[in-house]
Amino acid sequence: MRYFVLGATGKTGTQLLDLALQNGHHVTAFVRSPQKLPKDRPGLTVIQGSPSDVPAMARAMVGHDAVFSALAPSMGETLSAPSKRSWTMAGHAANIVQAMQQAGVKRLLAFSSAGLFPGQSLFVRMLSFPARHHMADLKAMEEAYQVSDLEWTLLRPTWMTAGDSDAYRVTAGALPEGSKAMHFRGLARFMLDAAAEGSHRREVLGIGR
Repeated sequence: MRYFVLGATGKTGTQLLDLALQNGHHVTAFVRSPQKLPKDRPGLTVIQGSPSDVPAMARAMVGHDAVFSALAPSMGETLSAPSKRSWTMAGHAANIVQAMQQAGVKRLLAFSSAGLFPGQSLFVRMLSFPARHHMADLKAMEEAYQVSDLEWTLLRPTWMTAGDSDAYRVTAGALPEGSKAMHFRGLARFMLDAAAEGSHRREVLGIGR
């Protein structure tokens, strides 16, 4: 299959590239900093570009089977109001929808945060308060995808860490019971599995380990 990856130099994006290429897929990485990725890995095409450039993104997307958004702000950006940032997750989502419609690609997989599920404990709510602007941005991002005609899958992962495990569990509309911190590789593995299987279309899923 042919996959188009945004955020390919990030913690989840690098795992997406690695797993997809290991499994024989062709991957296009659309990134701002192509020098951060290998140039000679079989099956990988690297294109310099930004999600702010809808026409360029649409041209690069043509002919792909699915789009993966592994975009995420830096830690500092999650603590600042969207009005003070040069870009937002919601703004990029609107651009991605437009580019996919122009390119004729329907399948999209993206992730936000389990913090958007209701019923969080007081401890979790207190931890989330400094990132409240980011959470609102993620909610607006999800809504941009949900009102589109795309075949989207939205993931809300629990706390994620670096590691080699690709284990995951998913539940529709909530985190799996007893979820533990998962590795970025597990999130990437699920995204690839769901794309290959054509499963979980137009669903919001909780994912953990």
